[in-house]
Amino acid sequence: MFLSLEVRSYERENPHPHHHHEYAQLVLPIRGEMEIDVNGRGGCIDQSLAALVTPGSIHSQQTNLDSRFLVLDCAPMTLETLQIERLAQKIYVPISPATRRLIEFAELIGNAQLSIAASQLGPLLLSSLNSDISCFPDPMEQLIARLRADPGANWSNEAMAQVARMSMSQLHQRFRLSFEMSPQAWLTDLRLQEAQRWLRGTSLTISEIALRAGFCDQASLTRAMQRVRATTPAVYRKTQKQSG
Repeated sequence: MFLSLEVRSYERENPHPHHHHEYAQLVLPIRGEMEIDVNGRGGCIDQSLAALVTPGSIHSQQTNLDSRFLVLDCAPMTLETLQIERLAQKIYVPISPATRRLIEFAELIGNAQLSIAASQLGPLLLSSLNSDISCFPDPMEQLIARLRADPGANWSNEAMAQVARMSMSQLHQRFRLSFEMSPQAWLTDLRLQEAQRWLRGTSLTISEIALRAGFCDQASLTRAMQRVRATTPAVYRKTQKQSG
């Protein structure tokens, strides 16, 4: 049922060409990011988001510097056997604190033990992700999708609550349960991910990137990166160019 479960390390790579395989693959970030396209749906996964590549899906990926991922390869019938069809309908899946703890445990025991524990840990990982999805009512799924699609919009807590069709207290509770952070902290992290992608992959000025990512100006972006990432946009861009 489970072909392999292992921690894989990557150096910065050029995009892999589009390819497919006849087994399902679950990619769970431990550190760093991966830009991945699955059947024409592009996305960037990090410690808050996993990717599930179903058998036969056409996909390609590119990783950033010093990335590590927990990768589960499993037989085509595994998702159906475990009765997690809803998970199989997704590509990008939120990682909850419960799933994150399983990932940390897998990294801790190392690949030698993972090869032995795959038959026990594999179902736990898949089931925890499936449970995570079940915790999101449709309005919350719609909100997360809207935020990811347009993180630079003027997303106040009131606007988020309106999209999710819940009260402010319910909104904060849901983000705390799912991500262990407030809505605005989660949004700031998402905006920083977008800013970092543009810093790596474009020649846009830092001021332009700040506005596109949803920050009011360059100084606001710089303060957020210093606080959350312990670096600045200029230093981050320079480091990425040197490593590339």
